[in-house]
Amino acid sequence: MSRIDIHPQVVDHRSSRSIFRRIGFYLPFFVILGVALPALVYVVMMQINGWKLPVLGLQQVVARVASPSSRVFLYVSPTSKAYFATIGGNYDTLLNPWRQYFVDRGMNASELGSLADIGSQSEGVLIVPSALALSDQEREAILTFKAKGGGVLATWATGTRNGAGDWAGWQLLEALGAKVNGEISADSEARQLTLNGESPLSYQLPAGTRIWMGKTTESLLRLTGESVAARFMDWPRVLDDARRSEGAIVYSETTPDTGRSVVFAFAETSWESRPFVPRQVIDDTLKWLQRQPSVVRAAWPNGKLAAQVIEMDTEQGFENAAAFADMMKAIGYRATFYVLTSVATQFPDLLRSLARDFEIGYHGDVHVSFKDQTAAAQEQRIVNMKADLAGVLGDISGITGFRAPTEGYDNTTELLLQKHGIRHHAADPSRLEGRVPSLVKMDGVPVADSLIVLARTQRDDINLYWEKLSVEQTSKALIDDFDLVLNTASLGFLSVHSQNFGEGSVLRSAMPSFLDHVKKKRNMVWLASGGQVEQWWRERERVSLSSSVSGKRLDFNITVKGNQPVNGFTLVVMNPQKGVLPTLRSTKVGTVLPQVMRLDDYRA
Repeated sequence: MSRIDIHPQVVDHRSSRSIFRRIGFYLPFFVILGVALPALVYVVMMQINGWKLPVLGLQQVVARVASPSSRVFLYVSPTSKAYFATIGGNYDTLLNPWRQYFVDRGMNASELGSLADIGSQSEGVLIVPSALALSDQEREAILTFKAKGGGVLATWATGTRNGAGDWAGWQLLEALGAKVNGEISADSEARQLTLNGESPLSYQLPAGTRIWMGKTTESLLRLTGESVAARFMDWPRVLDDARRSEGAIVYSETTPDTGRSVVFAFAETSWESRPFVPRQVIDDTLKWLQRQPSVVRAAWPNGKLAAQVIEMDTEQGFENAAAFADMMKAIGYRATFYVLTSVATQFPDLLRSLARDFEIGYHGDVHVSFKDQTAAAQEQRIVNMKADLAGVLGDISGITGFRAPTEGYDNTTELLLQKHGIRHHAADPSRLEGRVPSLVKMDGVPVADSLIVLARTQRDDINLYWEKLSVEQTSKALIDDFDLVLNTASLGFLSVHSQNFGEGSVLRSAMPSFLDHVKKKRNMVWLASGGQVEQWWRERERVSLSSSVSGKRLDFNITVKGNQPVNGFTLVVMNPQKGVLPTLRSTKVGTVLPQVMRLDDYRA
């Protein structure tokens, strides 16, 4: 049996005090250390990921450290100012739209007025607005700024005259990546600045958005360059063959060590009276020049660059739909047939055959415009056309598309279409400003039941007929329009008429070559029916995207409404460095990372 003796020889009275009294004076320091150490670890980790340390500022309690590349400078050339004065002009007319832009955007941009001012800057964006006359020293300073890594945005005929005001040529613009091929003639209707979709310089706006450039004394230039963000086109968005490779906004990045450059082929006077949409283009352009990464919802699913619908307005010559159907089957495509129901009922077997293999839509009851008819008359016609098809096909619940005869309709038509279960309207080219679908917002109508508009975006057979084209020329025209759809990330919507698809017709003879071209591009273009595009656009509306840039990192968050997944959803990222794909990681455990695919040098 063992025993432990406790010897009360020396008693330490401090051992009986509480732990808080024993720590005493040092307690606040332990508390501070317990808070500061985790905070320090967090800040260090965030810095590694590109976060900028906050600093105390005089105007704010806390201010973020501005990245040097976020600085924007407006170069007010004294040489150009003097030149404009000699010809009775005022250079401030071209500078003021920029000054107003900075005010409206709340940007603290600086004006530079000397060579020393330019030389003292090594990063940021230098805007050189329509500076026609530049001395040799000014040109050298601008190019040196770019060589050091700065971005340069030049507009119109910058640098085409020397310090004495004499013609000097296009060398400066060429050094900035833009070759000038001439001017748009003053009497040309190609004065619509038409934007590419999901371009690094125009991603806020839908593909095909038109900006009227007006009839100003400053001519529009014809440019070619490494990459094109917008083109000059006419109202129907038809591009002349001679200008198919040209652009109105071109951009380039020569090497990773030098800055980026953008050239606008128009002067500030072209957009100053209608600045809202152009300013959105400027927003995107400045971000790209600053190498800020950006992310947007792609228009099309599964990484496709564009979408194409080929449909037949099936009316007179209804029996020609069989030949059209055979061509579509040959390329494995489920085309859309908008049928004139009073004619379709005369060919019940063919109608049932088409309904088995393709999408059927309404083309009205008779070939008379709906536009300006009374609401009662229009509604009765919609009831009639549905009854016509129900008498042949029985169940018509899956028929949800409509294309107005003669492309004639009004707001009443669209309201009644939605009321009677129609979910997409194939409309005329002027219905939408862009070349992508659009959801029609109606009071009290949820997205799931809303009407989607698909505007015709390509020349149809009637347009081509009046151009008096041969079979080969018609094939080329169809192919050119399709390629433009691909290049601009648009919805291609090609409409043909059954009465013009008879045996031996130009259109029927030209179609196989066109379809062969389409088939070769199917890895890039989504070949879909009108209803498939409608369904996708409605699904896309369920996804919202938010993003923020923190140093070198782009954070984005996706929210999906509803309980079902949105399959094939795609994002487009604007790369901060040419040819370098982004790396991704999730901030939430268990998130499946998306597949990354290169679109071009500047996008993934």
